[in-house]
Amino acid sequence: MTDAMQLLKVPTEAFEIRPIGVVRTGFEEVRDCPMSGRRNPATSRIELAPEYHGALQNIELASHLWVLYWLHKSDRTARIRQARGSQVARGVFASRAPNRPNPIGLSAVQLLNHSDGVLTISGLDCIDGTPVVDLKPVVPQEDARPEATIGW
Repeated sequence: MTDAMQLLKVPTEAFEIRPIGVVRTGFEEVRDCPMSGRRNPATSRIELAPEYHGALQNIELASHLWVLYWLHKSDRTARIRQARGSQVARGVFASRAPNRPNPIGLSAVQLLNHSDGVLTISGLDCIDGTPVVDLKPVVPQEDARPEATIGW
């Protein structure tokens, strides 16, 4: 544990995140991915491990899902990044960059269909084979923040 972590009393024990499934997008490399899921109207699939199929009960009640995934090919040492097409450098915590200390990706996707543990979705922006760590329904009245702004 670093001195700073001790000073802040931050728990530093490791914890484990286990994938629940995998993404099938057809994108082979990070450079092939759209800049955001909203820019990708193509359909993709999320294939869940069989032990999680029961956890999909009534998933169709949600039109959209939050997909949390592990960006397994990311640079975890990155702290500053320059956005594509931008001259402004930002810290990774002030960006949506995939390169970050804990490379957790987040996308709101539209649920088109599900059958036998496979979700057909649109709006995902990661490479084929990306591990999925969680799914949550988008709850519009909770997730929408009309007052939110960004200075990009």
